[in-house]
Amino acid sequence: MLDQDQINAFKDQGHLILPGFVEADMVRQWQEQFWQHLDCSIDEPDKWPDRVEGFQPDPVFGDLPELQGIVKQVGGGHFSGGGCGVLVRWPQKQEQWSMPESGHLDGYPGEGCQAVLMIGATTYLHDVESQGGAYTYWPASHHIAHRYFREHPHQIEGTFRETSEWEERGWGIFSDDSPEPPREFVAKAGDVILWHGWLCHTGSTNVRPSPRVGFFSRWIHEDDAGVRKAIPEDPWHHWAI
Repeated sequence: MLDQDQINAFKDQGHLILPGFVEADMVRQWQEQFWQHLDCSIDEPDKWPDRVEGFQPDPVFGDLPELQGIVKQVGGGHFSGGGCGVLVRWPQKQEQWSMPESGHLDGYPGEGCQAVLMIGATTYLHDVESQGGAYTYWPASHHIAHRYFREHPHQIEGTFRETSEWEERGWGIFSDDSPEPPREFVAKAGDVILWHGWLCHTGSTNVRPSPRVGFFSRWIHEDDAGVRKAIPEDPWHHWAI
């Protein structure tokens, strides 16, 4: 469960980092499952596949009781979802690293689903250092998205991508005015970042020798259709915090 200081930090910044959230034994179990699935090891880069398909850890990330407890706490039991997405960024040593210029919001056409995401969580299977393909996010950008959709509620379905502003700025409409520059989620295996569904984020290039194996889970409101009908003035109207 989150304490009040953590809740306040999450509401203010749109994210919260929880060091060592996943127990070390669970991380080791997942590591064994992952590399057995690929029939190689982290020390055999010549055997790494181009893509990872069909892998799901047991238990899946979103089913961890501690994580479900937090989601129930912040959503009052009205958030549904979880599961486990798996994203791997293999080393790209031939590339030059630079901080991504813009991110995206999940939950819109072309982003894997169409729903107003409430909260997401991401963890790593192995330590990730700077320039190692980290999850990258724009602190406090969830406030910008809320203001935007308050002003343009009819664009909640994703039609903001049909506007002249989108042609000029792209996802920058949700990140350009962030109070802070983007940050990498540089973390140890098992650390978790909780992120608001409207926090602008993206992946990044991995120029380090180790793969970035990321697990993520996402939750929507059980009444997603109702959430999309109106954007309340209070950004936490649909939350329990």
